[in-house]
Amino acid sequence: VITLLPLCLTRWLGKRGVLMATLLMAISPVMMHRSRFLRHDQNAIIFNLVMLIAILNYLDARKAKHLYLFAAALSLGLAAKETTFITYAIFGSFLFLLYLVQVRPKEANGWLDYPVVDLMVVMVTLLLPFAAAFPIQLLGRDPIDYSGAGLVFSGIVTGVLLMIGVIAGLWWGGRRWGICAAVFWAIFLPLFTTLFTNGQGIGTGVVGQLGYWLAQHGVQRGGQPWYYYLALFPLYEFLPILLGLGGAIWLLIRWWRPVERGDKEQGVGMSVEGEQAVEAASQPKVLLPLLLYWAVLALVIYSWAGEKMPWLMLHLAVPLQLFAGWALAELLTDDWRAIARQKGVWLLALFPAFGLALGRVARGGLSRGTSLDELGRSMAWFAALLAALLLAALIGALVRRLSARQVARMAGTSAVVVLMALTVRFAWMATFVNGDMANEFLVYAQAAPDVAIVNQELRDLSHRLTGGLHLKVAYDDESSWPWVWYLRDFDQSTFYGKAPGQPFDADAVIVGPGNEDAVRPLLGNRYFRRQYRLIWWPNQNWYMRWQNDGEDLWTQLKNPEQRKALWKVVFYREHEAQLESWPYVHNFALYVRRDIAREIWDFGPESLSALEPMPGDDYVETWVERQADLVIGGPGEAPGQLLAPKGLAVDAYGLLYVADSRHHRIQVFDALGNPVRQWGYEGSAPGQLSEPWGVAVAPDGTVYVADTWNHRIQAFTPEGVYLRSWGRFGEAANAQGPDSFLYGPRAVVCDAEGNLWVADTGNKRIVKFDPQGVVLGAVGGAGTADGRLSEPVGIALDGMGNLYVADTWNQRVQVFAPDLMWVESWPVYSWWGQSVVNKPYLAVDASGNVFLTDPEGYRVLKFSNDGELLSSWGQFGVDDSSMNLPTGIAIDAQSRIYVADSENHRVLRYAP
Repeated sequence: VITLLPLCLTRWLGKRGVLMATLLMAISPVMMHRSRFLRHDQNAIIFNLVMLIAILNYLDARKAKHLYLFAAALSLGLAAKETTFITYAIFGSFLFLLYLVQVRPKEANGWLDYPVVDLMVVMVTLLLPFAAAFPIQLLGRDPIDYSGAGLVFSGIVTGVLLMIGVIAGLWWGGRRWGICAAVFWAIFLPLFTTLFTNGQGIGTGVVGQLGYWLAQHGVQRGGQPWYYYLALFPLYEFLPILLGLGGAIWLLIRWWRPVERGDKEQGVGMSVEGEQAVEAASQPKVLLPLLLYWAVLALVIYSWAGEKMPWLMLHLAVPLQLFAGWALAELLTDDWRAIARQKGVWLLALFPAFGLALGRVARGGLSRGTSLDELGRSMAWFAALLAALLLAALIGALVRRLSARQVARMAGTSAVVVLMALTVRFAWMATFVNGDMANEFLVYAQAAPDVAIVNQELRDLSHRLTGGLHLKVAYDDESSWPWVWYLRDFDQSTFYGKAPGQPFDADAVIVGPGNEDAVRPLLGNRYFRRQYRLIWWPNQNWYMRWQNDGEDLWTQLKNPEQRKALWKVVFYREHEAQLESWPYVHNFALYVRRDIAREIWDFGPESLSALEPMPGDDYVETWVERQADLVIGGPGEAPGQLLAPKGLAVDAYGLLYVADSRHHRIQVFDALGNPVRQWGYEGSAPGQLSEPWGVAVAPDGTVYVADTWNHRIQAFTPEGVYLRSWGRFGEAANAQGPDSFLYGPRAVVCDAEGNLWVADTGNKRIVKFDPQGVVLGAVGGAGTADGRLSEPVGIALDGMGNLYVADTWNQRVQVFAPDLMWVESWPVYSWWGQSVVNKPYLAVDASGNVFLTDPEGYRVLKFSNDGELLSSWGQFGVDDSSMNLPTGIAIDAQSRIYVADSENHRVLRYAP
């Protein structure tokens, strides 16, 4: 449709000009590539062109029907896209400038009796209420505030502007303006209210769309520099740019120095034929200046606007292509038969060939070497030199037969032919070769090809299993776009946000990287996993560094290596990074149930084990939902509030001690969750703490704290009075390393005799101290063998004095006898990550059951004392049944379970 609308401009551009403009649009890389998308930019451009046609016809004939078409185009443009406000500003300002040129107050027309005034009145009066966002913002209010008070305020401002427009319009011309207004609102109301089903659409359409754009202007999505279009637009639309520049210069020359007297009579530089010259005589000078004004201002305004995206280049391309079409028609306007008789048409081939040969000569030279390779290069250079001389002679012979003007036209036409061929190349490469590949700069935040591939696999699988699109597919908020579109026909597709809240029963699960840690525990080992690319972005470093690193284009061009790399990017779209390892990408993972995965042929050998039970499946099968019966704390600095709580301990009186790690203090709560006391603040002096992770209470009431990043143990009275401390930073080569060395101790626990067991995490050992800090023994040391440890964190003692250790990075629980002899171990099919916060803790109840926290699995695991999984609960979230990085865990005398919900800054208590 866009390429057909220029036909309506024939009386101003001429037949040849329209043909050339249509040709430039047809081969335009930007137009061709973006036409594959169902975006609203194309609709906006269509209605903008209709408006242009209406303007020109009304200025020429001043018929009411063209004014009504103008009003319809105004309304349809608003319905298409908010960027149409920019076009309205360009057209409106041009009409005002045209009025200043045309107005003759002393003549009969006076000040107002001009067609251009009619157009301005209709535009301003109809669009006045749509500008309400400006005064609303100037008055200190939010145009997109949809609260009751906000709607009232916006309604008053909009109503005032609407009344001003109505009064002015009726004063100007009651019947004509009334019809224009009726046409405008008859289109606007049903479209913006979704056929009268959404009344709020009136407010969001009149005030909200411009208000939202003003709010988003400062966001600057993408962060592109002001010269974004200056860098990208010439990569694709170099031909219209050059023709436009040449046409503008030619237009100015003919404007000020007309070659023939007829130029002024027919219109400056316009290619009109026959009767069309007479018809266009009334408004001969409007279209070309308007197109030039439109093209230049569009570049300026879109470069100033906050969001700069490749699809917006459509709005830059259209006016430039129309103007370039006229310029190309002017270039081709000559007596071609006379040129052909003089053999001048051969110059169309000779000029490019001469340029190619000359370029080869300039890049090479005679080599002084005698190797075959060097001799070959010398011969090639010599052949290019001979070809250049021969071509120069032929060109010289032909040039003497033609006038200087004809030679200039032949040179320009041959350049256009070459550039047109290159334009077709880039259009084909962008549209049909690269397509949706991120090495193409017209691609931005676009779905990668993987999405369509996975969608087809899911459709095939669904048809095989269900006979239709009834496969259960679940997707998260990080992958919702574009999956909500691709899965629109799957009647069993579900959206689960960040986490589902319970184990999946879906056949396939789609999850983004930000949610995968929360989702993985609810998948267990029942699913196969594949990673794919979801959305990707182009490499913008080559022009972004002009702004970020202070490096300009000239610096790049002077450096041979950078020049070569830049040429590969510009001409071949070849980047240093390969598409297979493209860094500017947002991935997604597809999980497919193992028992149905073998229905997909390309899962290959993986599907052979589809029906075999996998370790860890029971982690999901034993999952239950449990609600906390008490929530203690919450984010904040006040007493009773917490910041990343870690270790927990319960004393004989039922008081809960919490290592409030990032507040560098210990807090004590009663059985109802009320704060009792606190002590400690950040520092390294006695009694001061640095992110304590562990706390324990001895039978005599002494409170021991693992002062983690002071690398020491501190002892306090139950009231928080400092007693003593021991330990200093140091790395121990093995379990029997220096007694005084500690490296980030994470957990402490007291036995019945009052001895203290410390998880010396950084030194990969457990150390046993007496109450005064004298070492009684140690076990561990780096390794994976029985008794060896890797990142030991949580420790707990059972009623028999056996020690349980969370051997985190070995993904197992190890059990040691009271004499530190190794007893047994069992695997933990979790604790996958090695982040600084994935530190699990342990607790043992009176029955010998072992409770483990799974921080990045957002759950608690309950085992028997011989490693049999009994149950699991928890999932990612903030409600009373959810957790975010659970770490410390403790059990009181009533077997109630306390869990430090670290990143929710609270402690949860569960019934036995």
